[in-house]
Amino acid sequence: MDLSILIPARDEEFLGITIRNILDNMEGNTEIIAVLDGYITPIPKLPDDPRVTVVNLPRSIGERAATNVAARLSESKYLMKCDAH
Repeated sequence: MDLSILIPARDEEFLGITIRNILDNMEGNTEIIAVLDGYITPIPKLPDDPRVTVVNLPRSIGERAATNVAARLSESKYLMKCDAH
């Protein structure tokens, strides 16, 4: 991977829309790592795409720690953090 887009999210209503928009517009060897901080099932459902990795944290650890979880999972050369909304 060249780029990992890290998205920490805490019960974000627009997370699915944000991910879909990124997928529709991204180029190159890019992945999305979304960390669900303190909730298991996002509503509405997230796009099912092999370029998207979803991490479920049943207990909230905070935005910065959730971003660090995503960063540790990445093997990309570059990281980019994006808000879920």
